[in-house]
Amino acid sequence: MNKYLFFIFLFIGGGFVSCKQTNSDVELLEQVERYVEVYPDSAMQLLNLLQYPEKLHGKERADYALLLTQILDKNYLDSLQSDSLIKIAVDYYKGSGDNVKAGKSYYYWGKTLVVKGKLSEAMEAFLEALAFLKETTEYKLLGLLSEHIGYLNLGQGMSEQSIGNYRQSIYYYELAGDKIGEIYGCRNVARGYLAEQNNDSARWYVNKGLSLLPDTTTQVKSSLLHVLGLIAKSEKRYSQAIDFFVSAIRSNINTNDGLRYYLSLGYTYMDIGKFALAEKCFRHCMGAKDVFISSGAYNYLYLLKKEECSYKEALLYKEKSDSILEVVSNDKLRNQLLALQKKYEAEKLIMENRQIKLEKENQTYLYLFIVLCISGLGFCVIKKYKKKNIRNIEALRKNEKTIEEYLYKIARLEQKEESEQEAKKETIGKLNRKILDLTLENKKIRNSSSVEALFVLEELKQGRLVAERMTASERQSIFDFLDLVYANFIFRIKTDFDVTKGELLLAALIKLDFSTKQLMIVFDCEVKSIYKSKQRLKSHLRLNKDDSLEQMIAFY
Repeated sequence: MNKYLFFIFLFIGGGFVSCKQTNSDVELLEQVERYVEVYPDSAMQLLNLLQYPEKLHGKERADYALLLTQILDKNYLDSLQSDSLIKIAVDYYKGSGDNVKAGKSYYYWGKTLVVKGKLSEAMEAFLEALAFLKETTEYKLLGLLSEHIGYLNLGQGMSEQSIGNYRQSIYYYELAGDKIGEIYGCRNVARGYLAEQNNDSARWYVNKGLSLLPDTTTQVKSSLLHVLGLIAKSEKRYSQAIDFFVSAIRSNINTNDGLRYYLSLGYTYMDIGKFALAEKCFRHCMGAKDVFISSGAYNYLYLLKKEECSYKEALLYKEKSDSILEVVSNDKLRNQLLALQKKYEAEKLIMENRQIKLEKENQTYLYLFIVLCISGLGFCVIKKYKKKNIRNIEALRKNEKTIEEYLYKIARLEQKEESEQEAKKETIGKLNRKILDLTLENKKIRNSSSVEALFVLEELKQGRLVAERMTASERQSIFDFLDLVYANFIFRIKTDFDVTKGELLLAALIKLDFSTKQLMIVFDCEVKSIYKSKQRLKSHLRLNKDDSLEQMIAFY
């Protein structure tokens, strides 16, 4: 399709290759810009039609540099080995007033610096890109930026910061309508939680990512299965871990990723004493082009041979691993990245790396754990939570209406003559059984509909999620939960009063007994702001100055 599109452009253009061009260089660059995201191969052919790129100046020269970098990167042609090309675009656009192109230029410059190993400078470039793009609607690019910053943080052992970055990427991908991006974001958050040894949260995000997968097989599925394998391995569920790693290998289409899965599988075999199978996996990775993978394979072979007391072989593998790659912790670089992010936090240029340093409560997951135990559904329910909660609410209302009808029939039957007593008892028994079944069904619906809302509420209480970063689905899950538990509380407030979305969330959290301290965490503000927000909510709920907002919401 790309080739046909190219020749159509060529025909319409009337022959770009002629010396007397019918379209200007500017028009050609504009055409390339329109198609670089969708058809990068055809865009490259179009850009090659520009006869004298070295004669371009000013904006056209910067456009050419940015477009060529984009095209080479999207066609996987190692465009990021040299930063001289993209630096032309960076130098021009940073003071041009075109925030979108300035942000794109800094983004690709940051990627170039990552390839060169200049991670601190790369972080600075990514943050500059965020500063330019924060007021734009370039949501997919904002998602990519948040994702790359998360990679840098996780690579330096700052998993808590990376989780915030990946959450922000999910938010932007959702705004962009990029479902695959959302799935990768869930995978990345899960990896961050796994680094924090928070297996429950990691598993929750993996299951959420799997629930968003399209019908067709995608590469991200194998990486999600790999994370589930790592979780199972850390919990010493070795049989399940092996199954997950094997499934990840079978569904994988990327060579490097597949080799990483082999390393994990081999290490699991080694943990359970199956050294022959482990060695087979490690040897499969010895010739990897990726130095990290090949070095890891030799290092695992060193550990394996040491377990087998083959010390001579173990020493040879250790020397080989060290000669391929010397892994050194870089505390200086880590401090540079933290200092740089704190500088931008103060200027409100990056929201995803902020740390809310508040005192942690002692029993973090106790409430959530109790509710999950009572419900008996566990995390498997989350995959089924894709159905709209509104259906659950309608089902509840329908069942309650049917219960009323059955009760009415019972009352009618009880008034009949004595001769109908036996038939009446049988009918009453059937109706009572139906009432019991519907009541149990309502209980199940309430339990299943509560899982995601309770998880989100716990994240809010612990300061790992703030209102500004909540997705639309996370906010709606809380509203639906309140409608189920408190007799359509949200629906009634929206119907009876004119309140904003922020005020609706504040009312919901007050209904759930969030303290002022917890509200300060959720809305990321001082106590004065919470007081003012409550006063505005009182006004919209038509309360007098002396009326109690908390009491009104509690009994509403």
